[in-house]
Amino acid sequence: MIDTATALMEATRICVARNGLAATTSRDITRQAGANLAAITYHFGSKDRLVGEALLEGFRSWLAPTVAVLAEDGDPATRTVAAIQSLLATLEEHRGDAAAYLQALAHAPAADPLRQGIVELWSDLRGMLAADMRAVQDSGELGAWLDPEVMSAVLVAVANGFVVQAIVDPDGPGLSAMAAQFGSLMLAVRQPR
Repeated sequence: MIDTATALMEATRICVARNGLAATTSRDITRQAGANLAAITYHFGSKDRLVGEALLEGFRSWLAPTVAVLAEDGDPATRTVAAIQSLLATLEEHRGDAAAYLQALAHAPAADPLRQGIVELWSDLRGMLAADMRAVQDSGELGAWLDPEVMSAVLVAVANGFVVQAIVDPDGPGLSAMAAQFGSLMLAVRQPR
């Protein structure tokens, strides 16, 4: 059995995905969690803090498999491709929650703890991706023109774009096809050893 705080966070993510951030009420959350209305204040201090923590924890769980892939040993280029595949698999698995992810991104500038948490996660991802790109660059397979820090930010932005595409235009080009095209583009910049 899960504790009340965890149940409230899970219920918050469900309600935001189903109703939207603006339409999610404290009563919706506690009803979904099977908790008392006062539990929000007791465990989180406010609904805003609960929403921020719940959405940030959702981000962390979404990114955990990708971070694990990037932390593995092995060929950096292979690891980067595996990380992209991991992100796509996570998106497919959590497609129903993707709307909450987008709403969290839109809400982040107004909720500083959420924004800081997202920036920290993205910074960690960018750091891992940039380290892999530097390693490929050091091997001579990527030109000196490529700035690993900037390109890692581009990769994070593209991943976010995949989420937007999947939610806004689900009948458009498939995620796998877009990822394959993007992966081919990335591989095209590699130079033979």
